[in-house]
Amino acid sequence: MVVSAMVSTYAQTNVKTTESGGKKPTKIAKTKVPSVVTETYYNEYPLGATAYENWYGYPEFDYENNWYGYNPNLFEYENPEYYVVEFTKDKVPHKIIYSKKGKKIATYKNITAELPKTVSSAISKSEYSTWKIAKEKEEIFRDSDMDKMKVYKVEVEKGKEKHHLFISSEGVLLKDKTMKP
Repeated sequence: MVVSAMVSTYAQTNVKTTESGGKKPTKIAKTKVPSVVTETYYNEYPLGATAYENWYGYPEFDYENNWYGYNPNLFEYENPEYYVVEFTKDKVPHKIIYSKKGKKIATYKNITAELPKTVSSAISKSEYSTWKIAKEKEEIFRDSDMDKMKVYKVEVEKGKEKHHLFISSEGVLLKDKTMKP
């Protein structure tokens, strides 16, 4: 594991990790989701505001320091600490993570537009400058898409090798996940 310190408002550490790919997890029934979670969700996204919704349980993770880096292959069915809802709003896929007490942890929103210049520049100055950037990218934020503190998840690939890069809106590489097939 390579760890390097960085100076940023994020007070994060740049970490290289490896993550295995996996099958899509089984959905859980909305009736298994605590009502405080669904109420929080429906307060922000009233019925009819989204095209569909799928719910999943998620295990405990360090959301204070790693709120942007959830692993969809770690879904938990028995005793989830968090809940993830996937939905589409205005034809854009979203995922939101909530604590079992209804606190929103993070929102993941697919983006197809150009990445911010600071993020593109960070990639072009990195060891991944010659790698192909996948079409699907995510903008990750805590409270609303108007937040100044955002993280961009970008998949890069070269041959059979794939990485998920998590880059702050200031252009700082926060996490580099090697994706195993």
